[in-house]
Amino acid sequence: MRAAATNRAFDRVGTGGPDATFDRLDTVGAIKHLDPHESLVLEGDGADRLHRVLSGTIAGYKATADGRRQILAFFYPGDLVGLTVGERYAYSAEAVDHASVRSVPQARLRELTAAAPAMRDGLLEALCREVSAAQERLLWLGRKTARERLAGFLLECDSRIGKRNRDGQHTVPLPMSQLEIGDYLGLASETVSRTLAELVRDGTVEIVRPFSGVIIWDRRRLERAADEGGPSPYPAPLFSGS
Repeated sequence: MRAAATNRAFDRVGTGGPDATFDRLDTVGAIKHLDPHESLVLEGDGADRLHRVLSGTIAGYKATADGRRQILAFFYPGDLVGLTVGERYAYSAEAVDHASVRSVPQARLRELTAAAPAMRDGLLEALCREVSAAQERLLWLGRKTARERLAGFLLECDSRIGKRNRDGQHTVPLPMSQLEIGDYLGLASETVSRTLAELVRDGTVEIVRPFSGVIIWDRRRLERAADEGGPSPYPAPLFSGS
């Protein structure tokens, strides 16, 4: 029964998605298509454009001194990439899978926000959420176990891009690799694999093969796993326009 459910049609149940406040962005700028791992913005470059994700997934990250990287956020359709309070991008971003974005020049964006105060206020609110979520995320990474982090991540993805199959079970698409999940959660990819296997063994989730997501079979157990160490099982999405 479980294997059959994997291949059934799914309905979107997540709460992510475009915000009407930013719909006017879809009427300006150019559409850019990205291949997997193709760069969209580079940290330190002039922030001359704001990007709104149309399809696919984008990873925002910062490089560390030892050549590794910390993924700050995964951006999904409707999210904004490149929000900044300065003149340069504060992080780098690249496509996780095949993705497309609408790129709006800053000059055009200034014209739009001048004519639409609601959009200006929405961008300011998004920036405030970014700062708040970044602070919460630092605390979250420092106090959660690998199991709590991974369970919380799956719940976060379910809330953003989860789907419900005909049996009422939720499937969580995971377009990113286990290495990228580890870079987001501050874990080694081996730890991600081992922890995911534990969730499979106890019947909490099932992996969709080839690795492209999980089916949540016991949501209450997953929620308990995410919250074993206390409140705030997972942080709010960063940099979201949704």
